[in-house]
Amino acid sequence: MHAHHPHGFIYIIYGIIMLCGGVYGYAKTNSLPSLIAGIVSAVLACIAAALFRYHPSLGALLGGLLGLALAIFFYVRYTKTQKAMPAIPIGGISLLVFFYSIFLLMRIHHLAHPH
Repeated sequence: MHAHHPHGFIYIIYGIIMLCGGVYGYAKTNSLPSLIAGIVSAVLACIAAALFRYHPSLGALLGGLLGLALAIFFYVRYTKTQKAMPAIPIGGISLLVFFYSIFLLMRIHHLAHPH
């Protein structure tokens, strides 16, 4: 994969979703932790996108770890609260980002080390 490949854009979209979720959580329930988590997640996702442009494996690794961490967080949150919102949709999106990152890492490895 070279620097112009668009796959890292998924992390920008993910960051926007996480930021919107944090802002929504703050607006709806006055939850400062939701706002802070949304901002931090968005920043990390954008860092993953920037890294992906120049160091695809590092960007995919950061994006994948972020997706996994948030999927686990929202799974635990759902098991404690039994509230589907926002745990199921955001946890599901996070899991998709994690699996997509694994796909990207496998593809990067294959392109770097063809058989």
